[in-house]
Amino acid sequence: MQPPSLPNTAPSSGFSTRLGLTWIAIVCTVIGAMWLQRERQEPAPDDGTQPALTEVAPVGLESEMSAKMVVAMNGLRAMSPMLRPADILRNAEPLRESNEFAERLGYAVLVGKIESWEAGVESAKALEPATDSERALRDAAVSVLEERAFGHMSGAETGHDRFVADDEEIAVVREKLGFFGRVACDDAAVGDEAMRAGAVLMVAVAWYGIVFCAGLVVLIFALIKLMKPAPAAGVSPDEPSRQRVALILGETFAVWMVAFFGTNMIGAWIGSNLVSTLGLADTPRGVHLSLLVGALAFFSSLAALAYPVLRGISPAQLREALGLHCGRGIAREALQGVACYLSAVPLLVAGLIVFFLLTLAARAIFGEAAEPGHPVTELYADADAMRIALVFLLASVIAPIVEEIMFRGALFGHLRATVAPRTRILSFAIAAIVSSAIFALIHPQGVLFAPALGGLAVGFCLYRETRGSLVAPMVAHGINNAVTLALGMSLMS
Repeated sequence: MQPPSLPNTAPSSGFSTRLGLTWIAIVCTVIGAMWLQRERQEPAPDDGTQPALTEVAPVGLESEMSAKMVVAMNGLRAMSPMLRPADILRNAEPLRESNEFAERLGYAVLVGKIESWEAGVESAKALEPATDSERALRDAAVSVLEERAFGHMSGAETGHDRFVADDEEIAVVREKLGFFGRVACDDAAVGDEAMRAGAVLMVAVAWYGIVFCAGLVVLIFALIKLMKPAPAAGVSPDEPSRQRVALILGETFAVWMVAFFGTNMIGAWIGSNLVSTLGLADTPRGVHLSLLVGALAFFSSLAALAYPVLRGISPAQLREALGLHCGRGIAREALQGVACYLSAVPLLVAGLIVFFLLTLAARAIFGEAAEPGHPVTELYADADAMRIALVFLLASVIAPIVEEIMFRGALFGHLRATVAPRTRILSFAIAAIVSSAIFALIHPQGVLFAPALGGLAVGFCLYRETRGSLVAPMVAHGINNAVTLALGMSLMS
């Protein structure tokens, strides 16, 4: 069915001015968000002071996961003679090139585990510490590794007294090196821990393999449906009204961006002060309270939806423009959310391939490339049931609702009704790419990972366009985050 014809009314100068100011505000906010993320991820500059040993940054959970995969591969050497130590260690190369001293030291531990403990000792000794604290950590690790390499030998055989690490050195290595420390100390459970992580990884590969194949089929049908002509979803075909609603949707997104970062900073401040006032710092209840306050702050950013109402758009018209309705029925739209998730996975995989190529290029040009990471991974370790429930609530319920309303509702709707709305394919492509790029760039995984998140978001845009409702993208977003969290917690906890 052809969309209703639209009169060729040129945008007024006032419309163009407000549109330009709206996008200046959006671009500035995105740049500010990216800058804040970079500041959070980069280590503090060296001020010339020598930090205490306890201030050495411990290894991250992502690095521990990589180590578990390497140790699991090493456990398969007996069954697969094709696996050589050098090939296995190649998977740990990012650790050796890391900016974090503890992670480079962790690589030396892996050399000891996979090649020989003597080689691990030499690898650790070859590291050049920059501070006294790093030197103390290296010396403690060397003592532990020397005990593994030579502790079984007599003094006459080694030319030294027996190599025995003291309790303080062992405690420091365990605390700062995490899984690497347990490997160095020869914990009996290390092998089982690594094999469990390997099993989870195999499940993840099987899951995404099946979903990818099914998703290709669903994606083809969704693209065929997209080829049918249709007007911009949720926007009146009357030109002046379309311009006004589209403009206010863009302004609403800009207001939300400011509100989002503002409420999150205020929420972090309130949470920190509440935890401190109640004496809950460094306790599980303190983490629970911080997560709860953060979730409330995240959801409260939707107060930005008051802006279009104040601008004269009725609640019913706003819900229609945003896609906040049940479409053809809540159950049917929710089921379409499963299809939306399936169709988004092939686009995610395509984005991951681009990310991999960009990472290789960055390493070739700059010598290193930041690994993607998310602050939520810091909550994986020693997570209790309440923490897990709150993380899932935030990531799989609140985030999909808020982000879909603003990105696939306000921003996508604004672009879809503003840029060539009569030409569905062109209009959809521009709206999907631009809104998905902004969605990906404000996430903390880094610029290089943006193609992967952007591909996922394009899949959500596809069902926002073809269904008209946000229910399917919300469900798909929730499924994706829940699966990612479940696999991540299983791998890293």
